[in-house]
Amino acid sequence: MKVARVLSWALAGACVAMSAAAGQIQMQMPAYSLPQEVVSAATAFEAYMASAAGIDAGMSNGGAVAKDLQTAAAYEPAQLEEGMVAYGAIVALQDERFVAAVDRAAGQGDERAAFADQLVQDPFSITQVDGAEEAARRIEAALGGKASALRAAGAQVTAAAYSVQRQAWSQAAIGDPEGRLADVKARSHARAAPSDDDNQAMLVALTSVDPSAATAGDAAPGVTPIEARALALAAESVLGRAHGADRDRLRPLFSEVDSAECLRLAKLNLYQCIAVAGPQYEAIYCMGQHAMTDTAACVAGAAHAAQTQIADETQRDPSYVQIAARQLPGAGPN
Repeated sequence: MKVARVLSWALAGACVAMSAAAGQIQMQMPAYSLPQEVVSAATAFEAYMASAAGIDAGMSNGGAVAKDLQTAAAYEPAQLEEGMVAYGAIVALQDERFVAAVDRAAGQGDERAAFADQLVQDPFSITQVDGAEEAARRIEAALGGKASALRAAGAQVTAAAYSVQRQAWSQAAIGDPEGRLADVKARSHARAAPSDDDNQAMLVALTSVDPSAATAGDAAPGVTPIEARALALAAESVLGRAHGADRDRLRPLFSEVDSAECLRLAKLNLYQCIAVAGPQYEAIYCMGQHAMTDTAACVAGAAHAAQTQIADETQRDPSYVQIAARQLPGAGPN
């Protein structure tokens, strides 16, 4: 039976049993499970990427800027990274060839347990399984699509930082700059807590995507570290080794050094930018460039859609005093 079909029946309650008490989400016929907190991370990832990509660049007052900045800053990096892996794993579980190959490759009894442990120690070992590359392409398309939407929205918001500078409201000083920075940091450290209904909706929406669209077009060669971890997590689910009690054992799959560093620098750049932003148009620049575009670049890189490195703003320009909008010729108020 297709995993996509199993998951799509979630709202009817026929094939997906969600139990907060058990700390896992279980998918019946066949029985695949993932720790509930892991699925919640996938839901948080999808929700953030959608809400941030929906920010309208046509801001017309300081209140709108403050509200949109809250939306753009509202993700905790570790949870977003875990969410990328979990989101990718759910995508991979829809690939019947990959799922069947994992079951065959794992063997029986002690071999199965050893196979599962090897995936945690070396996620790239999953790439030796038949169908892994095609499943990775599904993950690439899913994550890359989210990154593209956020990157496009971030570019529009960054451009708006320049286009609004002739409007008087955009030249007004930001009220309570210390409070705004504190709020951005607080939202950056708060993990989202989706409800069971939110998780169900994410599963249904994700598994309703046409799989042929996910593998269409050119794809980058190889498998990225995030894609490998997503494939390994999906395999753990197939093997019945991804229950709520397994979350700590699976923790090495939820992060990798380059992706974590990219998201860390995106947040650091945002803090530095907001800390020195004076007028409203500078806050718009911080939002578009660092909260949105930098974050999109991290997700794109994790999905092989780009190999973008986020540089620490202070390293990019040692004479860093104010944001780039002030440093560019003709970028100041007119």
